[in-house]
Amino acid sequence: MAKPSVKVLDPKVSYTKTGEQLRVIVLGKIERWKEALLMAWVAAWIFCGGIVFLEWQRATDDETQVAFFAFLVFWAYFLWRAGRTMLYRMGGNELIEVNADELILKKSFFTFGKTKSYFLENIDDFKPVKLSKTSFVYTYENGWWNLGGEKLSFRYQGRYVKFAMQVDEKTVTTIYSLIHRQIKENIKRKS
Repeated sequence: MAKPSVKVLDPKVSYTKTGEQLRVIVLGKIERWKEALLMAWVAAWIFCGGIVFLEWQRATDDETQVAFFAFLVFWAYFLWRAGRTMLYRMGGNELIEVNADELILKKSFFTFGKTKSYFLENIDDFKPVKLSKTSFVYTYENGWWNLGGEKLSFRYQGRYVKFAMQVDEKTVTTIYSLIHRQIKENIKRKS
């Protein structure tokens, strides 16, 4: 059997289709200058946190130590978020696969990631996510400094699952059509 050809929808999105299987890859890459800026931000964040940590160690009264500790807890949370975003932007991707029985989603950081499977029969209300382009949420979710901005969603066993991060509107329409058609075809084949 011939190897399926890769079709590129835009620089971040490509797909392959063979019979009852569809694979869509959404790359997390951003421009080099944005990646460098994100690295500089994380480095500056670590430096500032290190200074606060040293001051926390030198503090003598309890109130100051509690204040520094509370600050460091928030600092660590935002370091985790920024570091995770940086790793995803350096080598992450999102795999969306529809096979005979399941829709498989995997968000990878380099080669590491968690795969989640959803039975096709239990997927309903599959649709593009609609946000007003003038809203704060749209601007925040689609920022290159942030992980988020999922463009497709479906309901699975009572909860919504969102995926296809930060894909442009034209490409979202194409991805939606491809996935929706493949799900319908695969369910029809099983009937």
